[in-house]
Amino acid sequence: MALAAEHRLGQRMYDGIVIAPSNSETRNPKLRSRVFYGAHNNLPDSNSVAATREALRYIQDNDADDVVFLFLISGGGSALFCAPDGLSLGEKLSAIRTLTSNGADIRVLNAFRQKLSVVKGGKTLNFVKKGEVVALIISDLVGDQIQFIASGPTIPQTASMIELSNAITTSPKWTSLLSPDVMNRVRESSQPPMRHSEPHNIIIASNTYALEEMKCYFTSLGYDSHIVSSNLEGNATEVGRYFAELIAAGKDNISAKLEKFGKKPNFSLGNTVALLFGGETTVVLHGNGRGGRCQEMTLSCLIALHSKSDPAPPFLFLAAGTDGQDGPTDAAGALISNDDIDDELIREGQSYLNASNSYEFWSQFKNGKNHIKPGPTGTNVMDVQVVLLDFGG
Repeated sequence: MALAAEHRLGQRMYDGIVIAPSNSETRNPKLRSRVFYGAHNNLPDSNSVAATREALRYIQDNDADDVVFLFLISGGGSALFCAPDGLSLGEKLSAIRTLTSNGADIRVLNAFRQKLSVVKGGKTLNFVKKGEVVALIISDLVGDQIQFIASGPTIPQTASMIELSNAITTSPKWTSLLSPDVMNRVRESSQPPMRHSEPHNIIIASNTYALEEMKCYFTSLGYDSHIVSSNLEGNATEVGRYFAELIAAGKDNISAKLEKFGKKPNFSLGNTVALLFGGETTVVLHGNGRGGRCQEMTLSCLIALHSKSDPAPPFLFLAAGTDGQDGPTDAAGALISNDDIDDELIREGQSYLNASNSYEFWSQFKNGKNHIKPGPTGTNVMDVQVVLLDFGG
């Protein structure tokens, strides 16, 4: 994003600061902007905090009536743009880890992040007293809920947003998991930030954009292609089982199975079909293993298909994170096909799933050939799932 912005702005750009993931240090192009790195394994760290402080100083030093601050915001921004409010970084990290390991979705996580931050939830606007703010945003959230993307650093908090955030962060389901110090800080943070003018927040890419491009691609290959949903949510293991039911249903029964994904099909299916999904599921950690929602989803799907007595039609199933990183691993996800459902290692698959150790399973399964490892892509528009089916005929 930064490279494209610098190219388009040319001499109209004065200067800039980029805060990028630490795993992108070796591949970032030369930029006029100063570049800082942080958020190892997509978690805020001391480098993130230091870079954020430098960015805030930069804003204050350059704020003027004739200045436009251009913010480039994308997935991962919550970890990169981090300035804890009233808590140490360790305390904030512990709270977020607790919520994540207990199945909190991104909306819940970002509501808490906003409460515990100096910059999130529109609070960055407090540092711009004179200039104008324009934000170009890549959405990594189901429904493109702009106030939660990267925890909404440039999104003014309306009364309804604050009410929603308060409802989320005072729910007994979550508050019972967190320390009294954290909850006291959450309750104290309830006022909207002050601002001198309205920012311009524009979504320039999202999961829907990605699915549309995928549909064009598979159509060009001769598939009857359909976008089923860009709002896929729920527990990754359960969703994996839904995909197994869908794959095994057969052409005559597939419409009923698609309704489980919140879509009543208004289309007929050809003989070679590409069904496309997007969204972001959650996981509940049960052990000390490594993995991510896409790897867990694909493993769950494989186990369910392996247990079925009737063979599935020729298929391919893929689940992957568009940023190339599924959980704190170097894999984006995994894929399976008919050739995989009789492998002996699947008998042990449930034990890997029970230990939240899907990464290790896919590393061992067929020597890792089903693991998807493209490396960091630099763009996060959530996850995508692809089901290819060949009904013959």
